[in-house]
Amino acid sequence: MVMGVIHRQWLLRVVASFAFAILAMIVAPSANAAAPGEEAEAFMRDLTENGITMIKKGEYTKEQREQEFRRIVRKGFALETIGKFVVGRYWQKMNEDQQREYQELFSEWLLKTYAGRLGGYNGQTLEVVKSMETDSRYKDVIVSTRVIRTDGQPPINADWRVRKFGDEYKIIDVSIEGASMIGTQRKEFESVIQKVGVSGLIDNLRDRLALLIADTG
Repeated sequence: MVMGVIHRQWLLRVVASFAFAILAMIVAPSANAAAPGEEAEAFMRDLTENGITMIKKGEYTKEQREQEFRRIVRKGFALETIGKFVVGRYWQKMNEDQQREYQELFSEWLLKTYAGRLGGYNGQTLEVVKSMETDSRYKDVIVSTRVIRTDGQPPINADWRVRKFGDEYKIIDVSIEGASMIGTQRKEFESVIQKVGVSGLIDNLRDRLALLIADTG
């Protein structure tokens, strides 16, 4: 397997925290939110409240929960933007068919990975600490949060990078304890492409998705 065991273990830890924060936590109101961050915080609050409502609905079957999860994540995450970023300059080197297949595989891989972690919620909460508008050309907002765990372990710090697309906000990255998900993923994907090329990365994603489907159905 081209992707290293160490990174896979790191990614699973990020995914767990990531999925919990998206779908399984109630966002507490911030007392000191700056004006540019208020809309971004409201977006995060709505996203997570929708997730917790979905998880608590006992009438959902496993398949229905996964479909609802997919709807929430597709609405809340800029999957295509993330997909382009993590392959960096190699995006322009893909032909149209490769770009289309890569985006489909990458999005499905993320969605399937997160959906497989839905059973991990046990009452964690997410507190908004602060929000800050960046000086990037897109005026991204960083929403800093703290994951409060129920087992007495120290809180987990998570910073969400939120961008406005038209009239909608979407998440484009999360940093867990300072480690950027898309930054780390980009380094790994670029390393894979350097070794086996764009086609090799696509094959690798296809194999990983097949393993997830075999494990989770």
